[in-house]
Amino acid sequence: MTPGLFPCQPLRKLALMNGVSLPPIPALTFMAGLVLLLMAPAWGQNGGSGTSKEKIEAPTVADPALKVDLFASDPLLRTPIGLTFTRDGKLLVIESNTHFRPPGYQGPEHDRILWMEDADKDGKAEKANVFFEGTSMTMDLATAPDGSVYVATRNEILRLRDADGDGKAEQVDRKLVSLETEGIYPHNGLGGLAFDGNGGLYFGLGENLGAAYTLAGSDGSKHSDQGEGGNIFHATTEGGKLRRIATGFWNPFGVCVDSWGDVFATDNDPDSRPPCRLHHVIEGGDYGYQFRYGRSGLHPFISWNGELPGTLPMLAATGEAPCDITFYAPGATKGFRGLPAPWHGSLLVASWVDHTIEAYFLPDTAHAYLPAEKKVLVHGGNDFRPVAFATAPDGSLYVSDWVKRDYELHGKGRIWRISAKKATDLKGPLAVKSGVAWKQEQLDKILKKEKVTALEAAEWLNDPNPWTFSAAITRMAREQDLLWILKDNKLPYPHQRQGLLLALSRDAKRTGAEPLLLPKEFLTDTDPTVRLLALKWVSDNRMADYKADVEKLLTDPELTPALFYAGITALGRLESEQIQEADLIKRLKARLSDAQTPYRLKRAALEILPDREHQLLAADLAPLLNEGDGAFQEFVTQIIGSLRDNNRESLLRQVAFDPKKSPEARSAALMHMTLNEEDKKALGILNMDSDPIMKRAKELAMSDAPLPPPPTGRPPFNDIPAWEKYLAAVPDKPDLAQGREVFFHPKLGGCVLCHRIDGVGSPAGPNLSTVGAAKSPDYILESLLQPSRNVPPQYESYNLTTSDGKARTAFQLMERGNVHTYVGLDGRPFDVKIEEITKREHLPVSIMPEGMVARLSDVQIRDLVEYLKSKK
Repeated sequence: MTPGLFPCQPLRKLALMNGVSLPPIPALTFMAGLVLLLMAPAWGQNGGSGTSKEKIEAPTVADPALKVDLFASDPLLRTPIGLTFTRDGKLLVIESNTHFRPPGYQGPEHDRILWMEDADKDGKAEKANVFFEGTSMTMDLATAPDGSVYVATRNEILRLRDADGDGKAEQVDRKLVSLETEGIYPHNGLGGLAFDGNGGLYFGLGENLGAAYTLAGSDGSKHSDQGEGGNIFHATTEGGKLRRIATGFWNPFGVCVDSWGDVFATDNDPDSRPPCRLHHVIEGGDYGYQFRYGRSGLHPFISWNGELPGTLPMLAATGEAPCDITFYAPGATKGFRGLPAPWHGSLLVASWVDHTIEAYFLPDTAHAYLPAEKKVLVHGGNDFRPVAFATAPDGSLYVSDWVKRDYELHGKGRIWRISAKKATDLKGPLAVKSGVAWKQEQLDKILKKEKVTALEAAEWLNDPNPWTFSAAITRMAREQDLLWILKDNKLPYPHQRQGLLLALSRDAKRTGAEPLLLPKEFLTDTDPTVRLLALKWVSDNRMADYKADVEKLLTDPELTPALFYAGITALGRLESEQIQEADLIKRLKARLSDAQTPYRLKRAALEILPDREHQLLAADLAPLLNEGDGAFQEFVTQIIGSLRDNNRESLLRQVAFDPKKSPEARSAALMHMTLNEEDKKALGILNMDSDPIMKRAKELAMSDAPLPPPPTGRPPFNDIPAWEKYLAAVPDKPDLAQGREVFFHPKLGGCVLCHRIDGVGSPAGPNLSTVGAAKSPDYILESLLQPSRNVPPQYESYNLTTSDGKARTAFQLMERGNVHTYVGLDGRPFDVKIEEITKREHLPVSIMPEGMVARLSDVQIRDLVEYLKSKK
């Protein structure tokens, strides 16, 4: 419930996994910190000043009824992580001395749990009493309903008791839960402690860098796995009856339980697939991530927002590096100094990178499946790095602050108190039961129903609601009688067959027996998603007997890109024990240069290749310009035009002026070229009037004139019915080719700068290859006219301010270590180091500006809408 975890650096993770010690990053920061440490007084303990003499900038709180005060600071404590209040009101905090310890560090050898004592009740701690010490890589701290204190290290959950109330733990119960693994990186181990009020303990386990592990409870119950994502487990408070509740996280650093027993978790650091996520956690839930399929998060076996059948969407996108989550719902309190009523019932999240404390408000009963609403409660400066929460008996909120960007121990640390300016008497809990509680009640009707018929199960499996679908799979996977009946029936709907497959695979994993129905039965299904899930089943479990089946499947030139990559992945995992995402990318690229690969499968490989702008050079694709038909050559040219390779210009120029190349490829080359004066002269003397494609491409390439102003009399953008009538009255029939041109050409709509269709374009925004089938015509038109009306959480934007003084509105595309990649309003990507970001404000809007279509003619808007409607 009060984890102490930060965003992860991949190189440092991998180095530590292999026992390699990396120097602090950056070196200058470490040297400066070392000088400060040598100049500082003795390490804070009993007695000593509670604050340092440097000027400390307090974070600001959004509610005028609240204030923020500094409760404790270095040198009294340093690098604080988890917080909790004991039942008798003592504030305990984890002081990290092992995470990460740079050479020459002067602090204690082990982590300590300190009681921050405010003896004179002046609102500031004067003493840091050692409550307990001796652990390493200590990640979390929480007080149980019985008053005992639970601690999570990377590899252990232990329990502390202070029976005499003297501020020291006399009784220590070790290894209530223990983790056996070769993984040693702290951020992806145990954490996220939370109690359910019924004698149960929830906790998280991160992705463990895909290493094999065994998690053991005190009663001998165990769970083992390898290569999956992070998990959330449940055990008794004695550490018994260990079981996995949910999977598919990256690192569930924060876990909490609300007043009605609903479980929530934050998911930290999705590497190349932002944003971080807020989840409602249900029994058997799969939240989409598996480490075995790479850190990029772009594999078709991975989903981040419920895209893959059987996985669940996020409640909201959180700020970067959400380290803790708490449900704020105080009870009756005299002299209440906590948050005012509007904040009660919210989920509070500490965002380490964004310097914010965010509040998420759950949807009401009528809208239980809508995303949570987000507000920022507290925003700090560059040296405000909130980690964990603890709610005091008077309702005030205490927050630990790591202060610096450095992961290495740096000697800084603070604790802040957020409290009401005036005390009141709170007569009772004001949190209203949310729609999430209602949703859980509906799911429990599936999970806990005494008897289920095959007809009921089949209906649940056909429910498009992902939560109902997930609960049905969980229920079926533990009842073989239902599976026996359904497997012998020809289920007519693809969604039912998808659910049956998922339930069969879970049942086989649970029992360790041969599946009641083999993956072979699904590999030839008419539905491509069923086939995809069957390949995932084979791949997850490395079913060696299926190698010939997978090889045969990969010869089908009509495979979708996702199925092609799925087959490549399954084959790779059947052939190698140590295959990584980089190896899969090599296999895809090898197919591009293989003369035996049909050009249609080469197109599939190009469409699905992760991060192809960094993976490919123009020279890699030049040979493909001589293969296939005109449509394939145009596709290859479009890909070349999107590369960051500076040599692409010369290759595009060759294509544009080569009369032997197809008109489609030449027009695509002109679209992406930066024309110099010689190009314009050469293009001007070419007669392209005989081919309408080339004629139009030449006109657009040569034109420098601004677009004409939009006609008057257009309806307002928020009146969709009026726009439908307006566009229906545009003369002549819709021209899908012209609509496609509007989508692709940067001088027209330029939609391709952020969106992808049929493998062409940027993955920054939603893929629109099947938008006509997935969305209604009204939705398509509304998204063009009001792009911020329906923005999925993973596509929301930020106001970004960097140390060079630049302020930009941008969408975060990915991150690699300490480098973030964003897409600006011009659709162009740019990289920013995390330390260069001085402010990052979340905007729940689309990167696509309002009124973008205003620059288009009526005909162009009409044709663009019709083109998008045709993509099915």
